[in-house]
Amino acid sequence: MERTIGVDLAVQPGTTAAAEIRWNRDGAEVKLPRLGCTDEYLLDLLLGLASGERAGIDCPFGWPTAFVEAIAAHAGHQPWPGNTGRAEHYARLRLRTTDHVADAVVRPLRGRGPLSVSMDKLGATAARWAYLADQLAAGRRPVDRTGAGQVVEVYPAGARAVWGLGDPRSTQALLQAAPWLRFEPGAQKAYENEHAFDALIAALVARAAALGLTSLPRNEQEEQAAAMEGWIHLPGPDGLAGLNPECRQTIV
Repeated sequence: MERTIGVDLAVQPGTTAAAEIRWNRDGAEVKLPRLGCTDEYLLDLLLGLASGERAGIDCPFGWPTAFVEAIAAHAGHQPWPGNTGRAEHYARLRLRTTDHVADAVVRPLRGRGPLSVSMDKLGATAARWAYLADQLAAGRRPVDRTGAGQVVEVYPAGARAVWGLGDPRSTQALLQAAPWLRFEPGAQKAYENEHAFDALIAALVARAAALGLTSLPRNEQEEQAAAMEGWIHLPGPDGLAGLNPECRQTIV
């Protein structure tokens, strides 16, 4: 039996949730979510991942390269990089390479794409993740921002759109799309909480990443950007069906 973990990260523990799915050849069992996740709880959870287990984190793993360079220039009293071509530069300050890639897929489905980690309150959540990632590295579990390791960046709203789950969040709709999922007693109702539900989607995407069913950088330029900025692992439209353990002869 293997696990995937999903975390809907927020600035405060009160709105941070974690989900766990246990996988075997016969199906997948969704455990009760954990709400109000502190830094200490999350670090114990992620440091406790066994070989072959994955975790999906709903939070950007980095900031746009252009934004980092601009802030460094400003801090060092150097010329602002956007003195010319301000509109183009501002656009590069707002979104990472992976955000643009995900936006092209998700915006046609839900009318909007990923939020800006540099120009939106999401940046505060990313700062919390930067601290957690640093602590994981100190515990000899460094996070590969491309998602090549055990921890991957996920975008639950985008995954829901790709999988046709849409809004509002619904465990009934999820079970219709993935009838092989089983909730332990009391868990289905607990996942009516929006943060818990997004953590559950994050855990499913983590499984998709483990099985090679999520998007990866397509060229050297995207690989270099992902190593610094992070990379959203967005599943394909058939990815949810591909997670069904009964349809797979081996467990990855």
